[in-house]
Amino acid sequence: MHAFNSMRTMVLKAVFLITCFFFLSGPVYAGVFLDDLGRKVEIAPSPKRIVSLAPGITEVLYCLGLDGEIAGVTIYCNYPEAARHKPKIGGFTNISVEKILSMNPDLIIGTADGNRKETVMRLESLGMPVFITNPKTLDEILGMVLAIGRITGKEREAKKLTLHLKNRVKNLSSLVNGRRKRSVFFQVGGDPIITVGRDTVHNQLITLAGGVNIAGGEKTLYPHYSVEEVVARQPEVIILTSMKYETDVSNIWNKWRKWPHIPAVRDNRLHIIDTDLIDRSSPRIVDGLAEMVKIIHPEAVKK
Repeated sequence: MHAFNSMRTMVLKAVFLITCFFFLSGPVYAGVFLDDLGRKVEIAPSPKRIVSLAPGITEVLYCLGLDGEIAGVTIYCNYPEAARHKPKIGGFTNISVEKILSMNPDLIIGTADGNRKETVMRLESLGMPVFITNPKTLDEILGMVLAIGRITGKEREAKKLTLHLKNRVKNLSSLVNGRRKRSVFFQVGGDPIITVGRDTVHNQLITLAGGVNIAGGEKTLYPHYSVEEVVARQPEVIILTSMKYETDVSNIWNKWRKWPHIPAVRDNRLHIIDTDLIDRSSPRIVDGLAEMVKIIHPEAVKK
């Protein structure tokens, strides 16, 4: 009986070890994740070859320590500096599907705002896992960071990063608490004049930075404004985006100087802000908020 029990124990140990071997060294199955469009995307754990279809996504990947896993980026992915040297897959609307396929990615991350639906559908039809983000607010941008962390096996790093960013937002907004809000005209287009409406992240940043967007009541995301409308609303601060790829900002600046009775012009409070800081859905959006605070309430930063 003793010999039988010993044999039985040895068999059970062997079965246990074999089971552990298969669990530890066998295939790890993919997870299914919902993207911002409600699509179910099957993604292998800890993907090793990631293609980014937008600059903001590229910045998130670098912030999470995934630089070694990035297989391809767009021609507009210029930050951090290392992103400039990654293989390119085209722009936003002229993405090369063939180039992406040649990279053999196990994850593609895109954005509903910048990437064409047709491109996403084609990649999906070819069996590529395409996860689409669609953040519209500051909170949703932070949520996107967490989502990318989850699907790439970097959830812990993503949680740490978003906590840091939330604390920065809280600290920056506390600098302007109790101060008189200054009226702001935020210009994103030169000819015609284009500004930002109520439901934009730019409007949210202006508010957090202690300003009041003179177009903040507009339901249109990017309404056209005339010079007369701006003059009538008398903004105390005018902020121009750098618009690197569109036009010469200095020409726009000089046009506003022709209207010295606008408080912002009279007091020389025309400022340029880096487009990349406030147009990209990335952790640097908080740097954009910091710049907004400096521009709208410079006295708060000095204090």
